Amino acid sequence: MDADATSERIIDDEISITESDEEDPDDLEDHSMRMQADQPPLPGDPGSDPLVVKTTKGRIRGITLTAPTGKQVDAWLGIPYAQKPIGNLRFRHPQPVDRWDKDNPNLILNTTRQPNSCVQIVDTLFVNFSGAEMWNPNTHMSEDCLYINVVAPRPRPKNAAVMIWVFGGGFYSGTATLDVYDPKILVSEMNVIVVSMQYRVASLGFLYFRTPDAPGNTGLFDQLMALQWVHDNIEYFGGNRNNVTLFGESAGAVSVSFHLLSPLSRNLFSQAIMQSGAPTAPWAIIDQEESILRGLRLAEALKCPHDRNRIQDAIDCLKKVNATDMVNSEWGTLGICEFPFVPIVDGVFLTDIPVKSLRNKEFKKTNILMGSNTEEGNYFILYFLTELFKKEENVYISREEFLNFPRCITKLIKHYYLFFPFIIFLCFQEFKKTNILMGSNTEEGNYFIIYFLTELFNSI
Repeated sequence: MDADATSERIIDDEISITESDEEDPDDLEDHSMRMQADQPPLPGDPGSDPLVVKTTKGRIRGITLTAPTGKQVDAWLGIPYAQKPIGNLRFRHPQPVDRWDKDNPNLILNTTRQPNSCVQIVDTLFVNFSGAEMWNPNTHMSEDCLYINVVAPRPRPKNAAVMIWVFGGGFYSGTATLDVYDPKILVSEMNVIVVSMQYRVASLGFLYFRTPDAPGNTGLFDQLMALQWVHDNIEYFGGNRNNVTLFGESAGAVSVSFHLLSPLSRNLFSQAIMQSGAPTAPWAIIDQEESILRGLRLAEALKCPHDRNRIQDAIDCLKKVNATDMVNSEWGTLGICEFPFVPIVDGVFLTDIPVKSLRNKEFKKTNILMGSNTEEGNYFILYFLTELFKKEENVYISREEFLNFPRCITKLIKHYYLFFPFIIFLCFQEFKKTNILMGSNTEEGNYFIIYFLTELFNSI
């Protein structure tokens, strides 16, 4: 039976669906948490159906997918690894999910659809431009979003290497379900198991008020619980929990670096890959006081109590605010080239500021691959300096083009030195704005990304 037919059979057979949170009454069809019951017990473990896997929280059924190369892989999409962070659990660290078969041993969780994306702001700066919209959530947004995807080779491998992807997005956006992150080719060609997790972003994932109700770093603790889930369950999918590579880009790379530093998670993976992100980048972390101030500014914007002496009232009010309204109100809380709510040194997940931890060699000693994406500094120009550099203008120039400019000037002066003042005048008029643009692009990219990768490399 092909993948589509399998999916159709599973959906037709479902008899119960878990309840959705109050903000998403139409979420039932998008929700991946579907169950079957009153089915005869499957013989053996994982059973006669290779798509049924027994996990520590109960059995799940996956789906067979076909890669563009024609090869098939098995996927389990939307496996819950934590309780829904709704109601009183908003802003709090994740809580372990209950067994879904505790009332019925024959219950199987259908994990055949992509999970919800966590609530976040949607990029509308470049309307109908696929290069921007490809990063917007492609599944329903909900606070009920703490799920894991597992994609494994078919047939089931034994002791396969595992790669865990951590998406980026400045800690304010991102989702593991994006088409650009589709792991089917990687899985089918390299015979590895690829895992990706959803984690809370923006204020829902990083609001900090120095209280148990808003402890900060919640998104990192989501990732930590997902790593623990992989450690406890990946062998059931044919993976080797002692050969796990954690990899991510941008805020995902910063997250990976924080896991290298954290005593809580550094033993849950083997090696790391970081693309365009380091723990000492200025946008990656803020101090506790600044985080509290941003939280109070957010509370004020949402008409909640925002007095320093009424922190608990502010939290109680923010727990009742519509999640979408909350994330859309965050950007008035900060300055230029910063992201609103990001990790802090909480003394638990991060025990010290990253630069000190690196200096003191307090991090996981392992194989690390680091790099950066070309011309990534353009992001800060387009999204943070929009008044200076209009999006309608061509603000892009490559590093090579910029470096070639003085060479051209040198050649002109050499051959036409009598007209030196005139040449300089013309070139300056033509190039002065491009120079500013490239200077911004290069310096933004160097400062926010490359410099701190180099600093990290020198530390290890």
